[in-house]
Amino acid sequence: MKLKLCTYPGCGCLVADGSRCARHKAMRETKGGFSGQRTKSRQWHDLYQSARWRNARKEFLKTHPYCYVCGAPAKIVDHIRPHRGDLNLFYDESNWQPMCPQCHSRKTLKENNFFHGEGGVKNIRGKGL
Repeated sequence: MKLKLCTYPGCGCLVADGSRCARHKAMRETKGGFSGQRTKSRQWHDLYQSARWRNARKEFLKTHPYCYVCGAPAKIVDHIRPHRGDLNLFYDESNWQPMCPQCHSRKTLKENNFFHGEGGVKNIRGKGL
C-alpha cells in the first residue's frame, strides 16, 4: 500500500488513505474545523449548491466577466455584505460583485480578520486590496 502525506497543510505524517492523519482528523471532529476556519460559511453551503444560485451566478458572470478589483477574469460572485443566511441579501444583485479567486481570497481573509476572531473589512468597493 502506497503511503501519502496527510492533507493538513504543513503536516508531514504519512497516511494510507491519502486524507488526514489521526491527529488532524480528531481536530476536525472535536473543533468542527481548524481555528474556526469556514465554520460560519458551512452553515450556508447548501445555498451555493442550489440551482437558483448556480443559474444566477452564471448569468451575473456573463454580464460582469472581469474582477472589479484587478480586471482579471472573474470566476466568483462575491457578496459585498456577508449574507449570513439572509436569502434576500443572498440573492440581491446589488450586493454582488465579480471577483477573481485571488482578490476574493484576500477580501475573505480581511473580512474574517485572517481567521483570528471577528472580521473587520465588510466592503472594499471602490478600493483595491
